[in-house]
Amino acid sequence: MSKKICLGRTIDTITNLDISGRGSIGDLYELALAENKNEPLSFSAAEKILATIKPKDKVFLTTGWIDQPQVAPGYGETDGPLGTLVLARAIRKACKACIIIFTDEQLVAGLKILAQAAGFHCVEPDILEASIVTDKLMTLSILPFPVEEKLARTQAQELLDKYKPTCLIAIERGGMNEAGKIHNMLGCDTSVTQAKLDYLFIEAGAKEILTIAVGDGGNEIGMGNIKAGIKQKIKNGDCCQCFCGLGISPSTRVDLLVTATISNWGCYGIVANLAAQTGRVELLHQVQLEKQLLQTAMLAGFHDAMFGSLALSVDNCDERVHYSLITLLNEAVKKYLNI
Repeated sequence: MSKKICLGRTIDTITNLDISGRGSIGDLYELALAENKNEPLSFSAAEKILATIKPKDKVFLTTGWIDQPQVAPGYGETDGPLGTLVLARAIRKACKACIIIFTDEQLVAGLKILAQAAGFHCVEPDILEASIVTDKLMTLSILPFPVEEKLARTQAQELLDKYKPTCLIAIERGGMNEAGKIHNMLGCDTSVTQAKLDYLFIEAGAKEILTIAVGDGGNEIGMGNIKAGIKQKIKNGDCCQCFCGLGISPSTRVDLLVTATISNWGCYGIVANLAAQTGRVELLHQVQLEKQLLQTAMLAGFHDAMFGSLALSVDNCDERVHYSLITLLNEAVKKYLNI
């Protein structure tokens, strides 16, 4: 077994430890690992990213989940946005790509605040290439995507034709099942408030554009890859609390599904593999940046969906857990690089 594969397995192990105690990540990881022919998931994602994305290529990232639409309709959870921006930073540096993030209209303002905390200027897509050429400022674009299905399908086609991205990545993004319903983990229908970002991935798949997804619960875009297993092993996988009765598992498939106990951690694992595979330690996520992102996320109104509060917390794990995980990932990569 190669040294890179061993590191990939170590990183997968770290990012799929069931620290939060939800009890489902072990099954999800085993299902996704088998579907990827037992190749480490985060390793495969980094390998595909580096092989596919060239300088000035457009890369679409999707994230954000308005999980409490009746209580906080303008706000979303902390899991997803942080990992998205950390991954965006690494792809921008490693591949010199133009990053465009799509989310719900209500989350655009908060995500822009968070992007600034990650070191990005938020600009219009048409001027992203300028910062690649000058190699000065870090830039990305953050755009809203429609809720209404017909408009979402049309806009997905238009965006892919206009920007011609070479890679799409979904991070903790609710996915539609066969009835077009997006469910939370309790099996409740949350479709009314969710942008239908599945259509970007459905259209990209038809165009043979690389698609990757990161998820932690079984109800996210990309979990269609392991739908049969989710129906058998994950709570509410084969049933739900709404009239569709089809369960929480989405139908949307991707080229590669990456699981993690917390979706942000899946992104951190991909970033660790990017650093290892390129030999560029500066790509690694750092504890200080995580601290800054957690603080900014709380001030911007992002909340811990499981803990149910505005706090320095993601999915019921407080800041100390995230700092420890980042430290472990970084140490594993540094040992691999003999640093």
